[in-house]
Amino acid sequence: MQISTNVFYETASRRMSELTGKANALQVEISTGKKLQTPSDDAAASAQIAEFNRRDANDAVYKTNLTVAGSLLQQADTTLGQIGKQVQKALELATQAANGTLSAANRSSVGDQIASIRDALVGLANSKDARGLPLFGAAAGTDAVKQVNGTYVYSGASVSDIPIADGQSINVSVGADRVFKTGSDDTLNVLNNLVTALQSGSGDVSASIKDAMNKLSAANDNIASVQASVGARAARVELQQGLQQKAATDRTALRSSVEDADAVTTITQLQQTMTVLQATQASFTKLSNLSLFDYLK
Repeated sequence: MQISTNVFYETASRRMSELTGKANALQVEISTGKKLQTPSDDAAASAQIAEFNRRDANDAVYKTNLTVAGSLLQQADTTLGQIGKQVQKALELATQAANGTLSAANRSSVGDQIASIRDALVGLANSKDARGLPLFGAAAGTDAVKQVNGTYVYSGASVSDIPIADGQSINVSVGADRVFKTGSDDTLNVLNNLVTALQSGSGDVSASIKDAMNKLSAANDNIASVQASVGARAARVELQQGLQQKAATDRTALRSSVEDADAVTTITQLQQTMTVLQATQASFTKLSNLSLFDYLK
């Protein structure tokens, strides 16, 4: 009889402990809204959530990189637009200077205006990006364009690839030489030579002006080509931002299906568990109060 009584108490105690533990777990689910509290609750689901966390962490970095890349490419596009306008203005002034009726003083005045454009272009070429680095690809701490012995030279381009997704990166730099060099011609030095010719006061400079006009026209086309390349990269950044947002939305939905508790289902389970627990406790109390004579009846 002693063994049977021990078994009865152990069985009842174990059953009530299980029910109490289940009720507590369901209450935690309701309060947190999460089905999983520890990895041991569901190893496979926990592994999925860990992968979601890893991807979320990576995407946070990529999201920042995409924002930076978009900003830098937008700045480059805007600056290239300004450069194009300055070169176009220089071409218009060169066309004006080609008028054979202009006096030497008038040509010199046009030369002064073109010199101002040249200097403005040098300033644009040496613009700093949002990070404080040279916008047009020079190494940190150096100017992209500088004048050496009367000739404009370019610092070596510094490639700046930014990771934007797993296995993907984008180059946000544009070398100043790519902007200002067209074949063997160099826009800044073309302008420099044109200024010298216009300010020289010599008689016939029509050949120099015509040569400069042809080269400035080609320079305009080149700048437009570079700007189109920058625009294409900016479009790629925008596309990747859209894809990342879509992936994040899908991942959130998947995470919810794995991790989030269904409130209605969980509350129903809790009510059922509490009902069974209360019934078990009542039965145990009733049975444990029976005497030996009650068993023998």
